[in-house]
Amino acid sequence: MKKYALLAATAALTAVSTGASAAYVSNVQSLAGDFAISGFADGTPLTYNVALTGLSGSLSLAAAPSGSYTVSVGPGLAGGTGYAEATFFDGPGGTVSRTISSNVQVFSGDLNVSGLTPGVYPFVFGMGLISSPISFGFNGSYDGATTMGVLGLLNGLLGTSFSDPTGAGTVAITGTITDTSVTMSITETASGWDGAGVLLAAADYAAFLQGRPDSQAERIAYMQSPTYNLTDGSFAMRNIAVTAVPEPASLALLGLGLAGLGVMRRRKQAA
Repeated sequence: MKKYALLAATAALTAVSTGASAAYVSNVQSLAGDFAISGFADGTPLTYNVALTGLSGSLSLAAAPSGSYTVSVGPGLAGGTGYAEATFFDGPGGTVSRTISSNVQVFSGDLNVSGLTPGVYPFVFGMGLISSPISFGFNGSYDGATTMGVLGLLNGLLGTSFSDPTGAGTVAITGTITDTSVTMSITETASGWDGAGVLLAAADYAAFLQGRPDSQAERIAYMQSPTYNLTDGSFAMRNIAVTAVPEPASLALLGLGLAGLGVMRRRKQAA
């Protein structure tokens, strides 16, 4: 038994010492197309739809097992600088772009996923490689904190005053993937913050109000406008990576679990 206790401790320490290699990295080599987000301003902001169409390019999505993670966004596998932009069709219009040359932490805490097998899923769009639609569905939950930098970005874009970086919630996603599109129906819950759908509604209303007074008449006009309940445009991304690094406690548990499997196997063979 002492031998297996030592193996467990060794496995845990090895996992901790090789944290970089244990990271789960989703990488966008290059991806462009149109986007449309709807259903967030109809009285049920935590249920909405996302459609990505006219897609071309490639990416790989890493699904990690449930655990505690630190998540960051930075340049992709090509190194150097990553780039992302969105051009909005309706409302004030205009293009928003960002470059990123180093990893920026965006979240730290618990992430749990069910209905999705951990692994790396590569996708190539616009090349005829996806011959028939692929349906998918999974559930997730989170409980942790974002960074003050992310809060500052949201406050600057939305005119909000978020100060508490903590939050929790759940998300359920179903959708379909084709050679040139990804469509998703999203249902979420939120605790300690408003939720992504509410932020979308706030951003949509803030965009409509640019150059207008925030009055009852303008609110009515907003609800009657063709852009109500819809944000759409085109986007382009290249060399962007999202990295989820397991926190030490999760790595230690992983090491202990692997050692435990070894003990079970040894006992089974002995029997």
